Order: sequence, then structure tokens, then C-alpha cells
Amino acid sequence: MLLVAAVSAAASARAAPADTQIAVLDIERVRRSAAAVQAIRIQLGTYLDVYRAATQREEQEIRTAQDELAGKRGELSPEGYADERHKLEGRLVEAQGRVQQRRQALERVNMEAMDQVKQTLESIISEIARERNLTVILRKDQVVYVVPPLEITDEVLRRLDQRLPTVTIANPGG
Repeated sequence: MLLVAAVSAAASARAAPADTQIAVLDIERVRRSAAAVQAIRIQLGTYLDVYRAATQREEQEIRTAQDELAGKRGELSPEGYADERHKLEGRLVEAQGRVQQRRQALERVNMEAMDQVKQTLESIISEIARERNLTVILRKDQVVYVVPPLEITDEVLRRLDQRLPTVTIANPGG
């Protein structure tokens, strides 16, 4: 029995050194609340609104052209109608391609901007870890309970908002 207690104590000592310093970070709250992230969302929303309006305008033009073509069906020869129909389908395919390109461009500039936030965030977390001699930082969503002094989320957010108050996204084009 004494041997079991000694092995158990030795295993506990190896698992967590006595000088282990732990902190907890609510990374999801940082990703939601940071000023730079909110600025990115606003800018992306502006581009999305512009793209959405252009897409709706183009869809309406294509619908109008389809209606006009349907009205001319009796006036056109079968070959003429098929040719006009083919042109219309080409316009639709081109419009769908533009929508896809715009979506990809928005995703690209979002990733680039969020990468700036991520790099700054990692730098801040490392600074706090060094300053507080932290050996482990856990994600809050992986912790059942934490006493408030161990949570560093507010400090991380404060520093992130000071260091990176905004991020200007690149023009996605299109």
C-alpha cells in the first residue's frame, strides 16, 4: 500500500510541477469583441452590400431579357430563338461566375485581415505569459470552473484594442 501511495505521488509530481502557473482565456469572446474584428466585419458588410445590390440588378436584367425573349418567341425562327436563348444562358453563367469570384475575394481579404489580428493576439498572449510567468494558458470553453484572477481575457482584449484598434481590409475587387 505504501508503494501505491509513493507511485501515485511521483506521478502527480511529474504531471504538474509545483511552480506551474495557469491562466484561462476566453478566445471566442476575444474574437467576437475585439475592436479590430468588429471593424473587419463592418468593412466586409459594406462590400457585401455593394455586391448584393449589383447581383440583384444583374439578376433583374436577366429576368427582363428572359421575359422579352419569351415574348419574341413567335417572331423568331427556331434557330434565332435558340441562339438568343444560348446568349442569355451565357450571361447567366457569367453572372454566377462573378458571384463566386466575389465570394472568394471576400473570403480571401477576410482571412488576410483576421491573420493580422491573430498575429497581434499571439504576440499579446506571449507577452502576458512572460510577464506573469505562465506555463499554461487554457481555453475557457475547455474549463469547467475558473476563479476570476486566473482569467486573462479582459487584459488580452484591452491590449489588443490598444495595439490594433482597427484593420483596414484590402479592396476585394469585383
